[in-house]
Amino acid sequence: MVSSYQPPSQQREQERTAADKVVSPKRYIIPARARVRQKVKKLSEAAIALEQQKPEIENDRIVLLRRANFFVRTAYQPDKKGSQRSQTTTITATIPKVKLRQRERIAIFDTLSLPRVSPITPSKPRTSFMPASLEAAIITVGLLISMIAHAINMFNFPRYGPDEGTYMSSAWAILQGRLAPYPYGYSHPPLAWLQIAAWVQLTGGFFTFGDALNTGRVLMLFYALGCALLVYLIVKRLSDSRIAGLLAMLIFSLSPLGITYQRQILLDNIGIFWLLLSLYLLVASNSRLLTLVLSALSLGIAILSKEFFLLFTPVMIYAVWLHTSSFQRKFVLVVFTYIVIALASSFVLLAILKGELFPSSWHLLWDHNEHLSLIQTLLEQIGRGKSQSTLATSLNSWLHGDAALTIFSVVTLIFNLIVGWWNRKQLMVALLGVSFWALLLLRGGNVSPFYFIPLIALTAINVALAIHTTANWLSKRTRKELMYAILIFGVIAAIIPYDLAHAKDLFTQHPTTAQTDAMKWIRKHVPHNAFIVINSYLYMDLHEPGGLGVRDGAPYSYAHIYFNVATDPELYAKILQNNWDRIDYIVADPEMLNDINHGGAQFQMIKDALNHAELQAQFHADDQQFVLSIYQVQHQAQSPAPKAG
Repeated sequence: MVSSYQPPSQQREQERTAADKVVSPKRYIIPARARVRQKVKKLSEAAIALEQQKPEIENDRIVLLRRANFFVRTAYQPDKKGSQRSQTTTITATIPKVKLRQRERIAIFDTLSLPRVSPITPSKPRTSFMPASLEAAIITVGLLISMIAHAINMFNFPRYGPDEGTYMSSAWAILQGRLAPYPYGYSHPPLAWLQIAAWVQLTGGFFTFGDALNTGRVLMLFYALGCALLVYLIVKRLSDSRIAGLLAMLIFSLSPLGITYQRQILLDNIGIFWLLLSLYLLVASNSRLLTLVLSALSLGIAILSKEFFLLFTPVMIYAVWLHTSSFQRKFVLVVFTYIVIALASSFVLLAILKGELFPSSWHLLWDHNEHLSLIQTLLEQIGRGKSQSTLATSLNSWLHGDAALTIFSVVTLIFNLIVGWWNRKQLMVALLGVSFWALLLLRGGNVSPFYFIPLIALTAINVALAIHTTANWLSKRTRKELMYAILIFGVIAAIIPYDLAHAKDLFTQHPTTAQTDAMKWIRKHVPHNAFIVINSYLYMDLHEPGGLGVRDGAPYSYAHIYFNVATDPELYAKILQNNWDRIDYIVADPEMLNDINHGGAQFQMIKDALNHAELQAQFHADDQQFVLSIYQVQHQAQSPAPKAG
């Protein structure tokens, strides 16, 4: 504080200079919104006027803003040369409210300087020639292209898969008060089909869009649109380029592999949306704690939608470290990690509460009842052999469906890993892709083709950032800024015809007709009390009134999925009494027949029934070699009725 006398004119000049420094956002960061900054400015001007009216309060500190537990004030402190300077101060302590014109002010705390916040991707003022309305129009057009590409023919291609039927029947079980239509085996967390069940309730039932699987595919369309928008926003934020964001959106939306897999009702399509949302909230957080908490919640939802999204957690924690300021980094890392672990561990907590964490063999000392367990299911999934799809066969399928995207999913990762030594943002997105490739390599004995779904979005981001970096470097070398736009739009012009040429079959083929025709035949020719062995994609339309296989008739209560008939003692022991002769019909596709004939002893009863059955009908699509066969089991004489209570 300075106590020597100064002329009033000199005092007023110093006070104006001090007020200008107080409200200047260039030197100090005030944690308030725009309206609060305006209020601070008004209060500071009022304080200056008060000091002019009462020059005797020359050593007092001016309170600019006051809340119940927070206030901002100025403090006069001499610098090294002895002159006065003004400093904005933030205090977090509960103090009595003080009116602005009160003569004696409360100033009992020392002055604190605010730390400088410098996030890795700060929001920047709009300097592009593109106005906000034009950008919104471009995003709308991009999303419209994505919607058209995914919606055309999505009820006919690809054919309904067993996983689609499993997840839709699980959503149906949720609405019946259960976690699954059969005993819940902990193969996946239930949150994904909880979201499907909510969608079914929102749209008015399972058959709003035709059969049950069509209703689920409409939901997948909205998840795909959400992912396309998030891919655009993430790349735009990381590269500060709207053109690069548009490139990423088109790569994601028009990939033939993306259109094929993103139409299907798969947990991966749900989980990748929540992962992308978590990543976007992270890169756009600007160190805001609420945004970082929402990012952690989104990552937790992704993990509870499908458990393997847990493998992205280390890279996401690294992303938190990148996108938070140094003074709050430790706190945010603890909060983010705690929220993710707390949400993900609820899956384990479910097993503990149900007494199904450990296998039955571990409970012999206190529990002699057999039951499913989380650890046992995990061990079985790890021990799956190469009888399932391998990485080599899936890789061939990816190369056949979209060779360019598959190759760039590796090439751009290597490029971004190298550039990542100088640009940590590209290192972060490259590590996300590397993490998933590492998982595929470790699971080499069991890699289904649809496992590529998360890589589609991650590859689109990596490709866009790699091309952005290259185009930006070339434009600087040639000193022609137009070169950047020419290169990006040139890549876009090459991608669109390439993808459309490789995706033409996706818009014309209709393999699902064989499955829908089979359901119609069952409705007309099979008694409603018959025991039918089916695949999971027929389950909903045969069990729920209004389904394609039921319509106004009674549901087929004894239509059961073949895998559960072979493994669930409630079915093969109590209802069928281990007797193949109690099976009436078998509706089988080629994969199902392969499992029955080569799946081992557990399928022996169904195999015996198939050996005593006659083919009644076959359904196939002309444009694909897919055949769905319906067999009727020829019962032995004096066979008991195939029903049990």
